[in-house]
Amino acid sequence: MSFLDVIAALGRRWIVTVVGLLATAGLVYGASTIEPPVYTARALVLLVPSEQVVGEGGNPFLALGGLDLPARVVVAYYESDVAKERFSSGSADAEYVVAIEESTRGPVISVDVTDVSPAATLETLELLTSSIPVELERLQEEVDAPKNTVVSTLVLAKDERAKTDNSGTVRMVIAAGGIGLVATVVAAVAVDGLVRSRTRGRRQAAPEGPGADPAVPAPSAAGSSSSGPKPAGPNPDAKADAKPAKPATVRLPAVRPPSVQPPASRPADDRALPSWPNLPLDSRDRRRDDASARASSAESR
Repeated sequence: MSFLDVIAALGRRWIVTVVGLLATAGLVYGASTIEPPVYTARALVLLVPSEQVVGEGGNPFLALGGLDLPARVVVAYYESDVAKERFSSGSADAEYVVAIEESTRGPVISVDVTDVSPAATLETLELLTSSIPVELERLQEEVDAPKNTVVSTLVLAKDERAKTDNSGTVRMVIAAGGIGLVATVVAAVAVDGLVRSRTRGRRQAAPEGPGADPAVPAPSAAGSSSSGPKPAGPNPDAKADAKPAKPATVRLPAVRPPSVQPPASRPADDRALPSWPNLPLDSRDRRRDDASARASSAESR
């Protein structure tokens, strides 16, 4: 079936098309409510080396090479189930990811938060960002690190406004719309084919003449005009409809040989042939000898 045939079927079954489009609109609306847009916010936290490593009058940014391991320890803590339950309990829909920022080579920790409202997203981001230095200090105190060797943190960047993420909603809407449109086209084409096949079957089963029964022949005009008995006499319609008569059969006389002639006691059969002259054998031989003699005399001449 070509594209034009599909368009024609949608036009012929416009009721099915309209109902399918309305159902598709309902599916799209339901998909948008099931998967609403979410909001994201991001922050970057830098680990700063201790006073002992930097030294008096030193630059902390020149001594970041050995802080990759402490940063990974902090990330491992925030990815644990205990930390996820602690920092996600404020909002049931809140999700966060704490990881090493791969775009940099230094000890930079990225914090990405996702929630269903901008206020909840920013609140969770602030909670995580402020807890990183606290948790880092706690981990160092547990190993009894000296005060002059404690690693500190610095917030490099933090979003003040949450961003809208419609990717999930768009995917759901596209999926719902595609399913609805495909179902509408399939239903319209199927109904159109069923109706046309039934119509074709009725046309083939219907009689050729209007209001006529194919099993009962239609009465002729002469018969329908008169309800009484037909008058005697030639019928022009009967002559026109009558088939040509077969020619009369001519019986030829029987041919009987003389040996099967009827006996003399029965009357003579006028169909019998006259007797066949049977010559004796000696006359046949004589005639053959005469023919041979004449041939010989003709050769000698």
